Amino acid sequence: MSTLSDGLRQSDRVSFRMPVEAAWATAQGATFAQTVETLLVSRNGGVLRFGEKLETGQELHLRRHIEGEQWKNARARVVAEIDQDKNGFLYAIHILDPRCDFWDIDFPSLHKAEEALARLLMECSFCQRREVVYLNEMQLKSFEVRRCVARHCRHCDSPSIWIESLSELAGAGSDGAHSSLEERVVPRRNRTRVKARVLACVRRRGFAEEVVVCEDLSKGGISFRSRNQYPEGTRVEVAVPFTPGTGAIFVPIRIVFSQAIPTAGLYRHGAAYIKPPIDN
Repeated sequence: MSTLSDGLRQSDRVSFRMPVEAAWATAQGATFAQTVETLLVSRNGGVLRFGEKLETGQELHLRRHIEGEQWKNARARVVAEIDQDKNGFLYAIHILDPRCDFWDIDFPSLHKAEEALARLLMECSFCQRREVVYLNEMQLKSFEVRRCVARHCRHCDSPSIWIESLSELAGAGSDGAHSSLEERVVPRRNRTRVKARVLACVRRRGFAEEVVVCEDLSKGGISFRSRNQYPEGTRVEVAVPFTPGTGAIFVPIRIVFSQAIPTAGLYRHGAAYIKPPIDN
C-alpha cells in the first residue's frame, strides 16, 4: 500500500460508505462510467474503490444522488493507487473545487482536534445534515447512555438531537483498506481522563481489525482492553466511539504501555494520540 502525501490531509478522514457515479475519458479517447463506492472521505478528497485500472493524474467527473432529481457534481483527480482487493482497485482522489462540499459533510478545522475527547460522524435528526463532531465530556457521557447528543445545528439554526450517521450502502462495516500518513507525537501533558465504557475499533496494517472496550479516554489518548497484544511503540489507528455500520473516524495512536490480564485472558493498553502535520 502506498503512502499519501501529508499535504492532502486537511481534515479528519471518515470511514464511510456511499455510492458515487464516476465518469472519465482516457488519453486514447476511450470513455468509462461506473458506480463506485467510497471507503474514506475527507473535506477535499477520499478513497474510492473502482472496478477499472486508472492512471495517476486521471481526471474524473463525480456525481452523487441527493434526492428526487437532484444530483451533486464535482471534478476530481486520481492522486495515487493505494491498494487492490478482490473487489477492485483503491484510489486516493482529490476534489479539484474545494468549495463544492461534495460529500455534504461539515469537517471542523484540524486544530480543533487538540481538544477532542472523542470523534463521531453524526447527523441532525431534523435536517439530516452530517458533521464530524468533536465530543466533550458531557456529550460523550450523553452518547454513552442515550446514543445521541444535544447540540446546536447551524443549518436549522436551532438546538437539535444528533445521532450517528449510517453508511449509505447496506451491510457496510469498517474496512481494512486505509492510508497512513507520516505522523508526529503530540507533546505529553497532564490531561483529565474520563471513565467511559464505549467500544472502539483498532486497525493495524496486516492484521484484522479488532473491536475493543475502552476503559477511559482523554484528549491525549485512551486506555482499552483487547484480546490481542499490541507491543509498546506500535502505531495503529483507532475509531472511538465505534458502532459497526456507522461512519467511523480513524485517527493514529501509539501504544505506550501493554499489560497482560491473565485472569481474563486479555491485555490492557494505554495509547497516545499522534498528531499529523497540518497544512498552513
